Amino acid sequence: MASAPSLRASRMYAAAQTVLLAAFAAILVWNPGAPLFASQAASRTGSAIAIAGLVVIALGFAALRGNIQVAPHTKPGARLVQSGVYRVLRHPIYTGIALCVVGLWLREPTLAAAAAGIVVLVFLGVKRRVEERFLLAAYPAYAQYRERTIAFP
Repeated sequence: MASAPSLRASRMYAAAQTVLLAAFAAILVWNPGAPLFASQAASRTGSAIAIAGLVVIALGFAALRGNIQVAPHTKPGARLVQSGVYRVLRHPIYTGIALCVVGLWLREPTLAAAAAGIVVLVFLGVKRRVEERFLLAAYPAYAQYRERTIAFP
């Protein structure tokens, strides 16, 4: 098993996530390029998916309480949360962000937004794996927890 990255690297992941999400949002607002398709059904579906993403994020925040942070390293004194949405879903905040990205892209389906969204989704997948290395190192029960829960992205 690979060791967890350094705290400095962890903070860099947090900064990168912030920059990537801000860039995705800016592209949605700036809206460069023509839509790849125009559909009220896609727009409504996108809104529903994005709202579902916000609900999943809120459930993740509620379950984590004081354990929340953007950086993937574990907080000193934190505990492994296995209640609430975490009973089923291993990374609900990342999942919620992914749902928001997909939903917002369906509302503004440009090539630029697709490219930015893909970068965000790939980054979240990488960051999830980094976070899991920290969690495995900090919590012996995490390996068993990981086996019985779903992870996305």
